[in-house]
Amino acid sequence: MGEQSPVQSIDRAFSLLELLCASRDGLPIHALSEAAGLHKSTVHRLLAAMAARGYVRKDEDSGRYRMTTRICELSAQVVESLDILQIARPPMETLSRSTGETVHLVVREGDEIVYVNKVESDVSSMRMFSRIGMRRPMYCTAVGKAILSELPDEEVDRIWNASDIQPYTEHTIVSLERLKVALASIRRRGCAYDNQENELGVRCIAATIHDYTGGICGALSISAPMLRMSDSKIAQLQPQLMAACRKISLAMGGSDAVQR
Repeated sequence: MGEQSPVQSIDRAFSLLELLCASRDGLPIHALSEAAGLHKSTVHRLLAAMAARGYVRKDEDSGRYRMTTRICELSAQVVESLDILQIARPPMETLSRSTGETVHLVVREGDEIVYVNKVESDVSSMRMFSRIGMRRPMYCTAVGKAILSELPDEEVDRIWNASDIQPYTEHTIVSLERLKVALASIRRRGCAYDNQENELGVRCIAATIHDYTGGICGALSISAPMLRMSDSKIAQLQPQLMAACRKISLAMGGSDAVQR
């Protein structure tokens, strides 16, 4: 067996990459060797290989090694390939099966939300009137309020003033003061409720999804008839919803810490 296995070499190379990424001014071989716990000859060999691939470069004046933008090019390609519809579908199907209810995925578009995916449970006899492509203002839906709860107050005010405020049902919030009280509760809970505000006889629970920037890239909801959506049922659904949102966020490059 040789000096080191291919897997060991890869692991050591990634250790060096991480050290260089964390160093603004680059590092000389002796510092990399000490920080990584590797012999200088091993560090030199790995750096030479990475330099040949264009990932690191050596400053001839200082002798320090630095990362190049090559790693950024790769990360940009990864980000561009992230598709929330494709990524969210399996967790949505799992969530719908485990809860027996309808699961929606929405994205923000301007001052509204757009339904971009929907999974209906085979065991549910009731069908939601929602459809893919349908638009709704943010103030009257759980998914919309979940998004609003993470926006600055001035942005909430702007969206409210730009929206056509109307009572979709007798339970719809139609005053900014009431909306802000609801948003404060959402921030404490970490999820939003829709108590027949958008559709009579239907309650929803929703939470946001984040991407690699830490920003909101969508929101997920579970919707069900009032008869099946008691307060205790909603409490049971919240951990499952949050777990699904967290899974999608991580797949979108978000960090676990983003989820509240």
